[in-house]
Amino acid sequence: MSQSSDDAPTGPITGGHAQQTPTLDTGRAHEPAGAVAAVQPPRRWTIAVALTSAALLIVALLLPWNLYFGIGIPDSSMILFWVLLGVTVLSLISVALGASRRPAGGLRFWLNVPYLLLVLAFVCFDAYETVRFGGTVTVPGGVGPGAWLGVAGALLSAQPSLTGAAAEEPGFDRWTRSARIIGYASILGAIASFGFNLYWRIRYAVQNADGSTGFGDQNIAVIATAVVYGIVALIAVFVASRWLLRKSPGSRLDTVALGISTLIAGIVVWALPVGRDIDAFHGIAQNTSTAGVGFEGYLAWAAAAAIFAPRALARQRHPSTNEENAWRAAARNGLLLIAVWCLGSVAMRIDDLVVAVTLNYPFSRYDTVVLAAFDLVTAVLAIWLRINLVKQTMSARLTSSLCGLVATLSVARVVIGVVLAPRFAQPPTGPVENPVYGNDLAQQITSLFDVALSVLGVCILAAAIITGHFSGRRLRRQQRRVARKAAAPAAAHAREAQETTRIPVGTPPPSAATTTRIQTGPPRLFRGDDSATSQIPVPKPKIFRPPND
Repeated sequence: MSQSSDDAPTGPITGGHAQQTPTLDTGRAHEPAGAVAAVQPPRRWTIAVALTSAALLIVALLLPWNLYFGIGIPDSSMILFWVLLGVTVLSLISVALGASRRPAGGLRFWLNVPYLLLVLAFVCFDAYETVRFGGTVTVPGGVGPGAWLGVAGALLSAQPSLTGAAAEEPGFDRWTRSARIIGYASILGAIASFGFNLYWRIRYAVQNADGSTGFGDQNIAVIATAVVYGIVALIAVFVASRWLLRKSPGSRLDTVALGISTLIAGIVVWALPVGRDIDAFHGIAQNTSTAGVGFEGYLAWAAAAAIFAPRALARQRHPSTNEENAWRAAARNGLLLIAVWCLGSVAMRIDDLVVAVTLNYPFSRYDTVVLAAFDLVTAVLAIWLRINLVKQTMSARLTSSLCGLVATLSVARVVIGVVLAPRFAQPPTGPVENPVYGNDLAQQITSLFDVALSVLGVCILAAAIITGHFSGRRLRRQQRRVARKAAAPAAAHAREAQETTRIPVGTPPPSAATTTRIQTGPPRLFRGDDSATSQIPVPKPKIFRPPND
């Protein structure tokens, strides 16, 4: 009796037709997605960093660097423009070296040193003019958005290529210390600027108080406005620059988001025709005080964002519990900055209303109340959302909706701040209009920083919707995906084990002798089984003899 091909195997199968059991590699099934990419970032990430730095350097050529120099600034120095073009070419060469991923870190750094020195020269020039023209009607040059984008592009291209995102690289410690130094310098510069401008305002008020009129309402209004505006601007710089001093992932994400918001705000305010109404200096930042948040903050945030961005964003591309907490902490810090500035705007509007009533300046109680109400509602909502983001019970839809409302109110503050702001019938500077800066607003509270906070609010909304880190949605989705990948090989192995092994015809299995051997005995009759149905024909009896008989 031969074994048919449909019978199940009854013994061990060996040889070339043995069943091949796939080896399950479950070692990586429980690893978080992107663990391999964290060790060695993909090529496209290096290319993206190189293209971003090149774009920043090129756009910096098209923006003003101060009130006296830049494309669109009358009577700009051509010699200085050729110097800027030369240092830009050197930085672009370092970008090309970085894109090639060749070990040229030291060379890349030194190629960007001339660019960084040029930015430092503009800062020193503005500091010199601030001291020289203090207390006069002459406006210092300031530092424009061209310098912010330029320093960001130069620092982005001067860094060594990203080699690991899972942990701090040993060579990156020096860059972290430099960012901390920039943070301390911005805070100290803002304090010095506030003190210097307050000194000149008090001196101006005291010198204008002659013996006949005494120390009147106008003198008090000048000092009070300088104190309120200066303190609000100083607090904003201090709150944001503290992020540069911390090592937490959330603070670094905040720095990157604020730096990006600053660069976008500078471009928008300079490019739009309404930019001069949003900011009296058309996006070219002066020092911190009555001009609002000065270049001490903008320049520092752009530089630190360029230092932290490659590693901070590469580390946060993949979901985990720590990264979810980092995004949540970054959103809470951003909401705190929005709330602080909105409350400061309420204080400034109250001060301006009191000054306008006292000195008979143009004002509208209704417009002032509406503007203050928008500021207050935005601040209260930002504070409430900051407090409740600690809880993980809020649904993803509610979190995204509230973040979108904060971003909408931030943008609305800029719009109504320009539309409802009181204006002079004729600019106080006279009929001759400066081609670069100046407007007819009687109260300049809405500024470049409001636009930057609007972009920051949009960044928080994008983080809530795209990443899903605030509600843990992305983390749970990734965990389910990893679990499915881990269970797939086991299920495939179980299906293969259930399948019948087929043995080629004509090749008897080695165990056939043991399974078909019948004890030798007398001949016996063998009948077919007709118990299943009566319709099966019963074969005739036949003699069955065992083999080998």
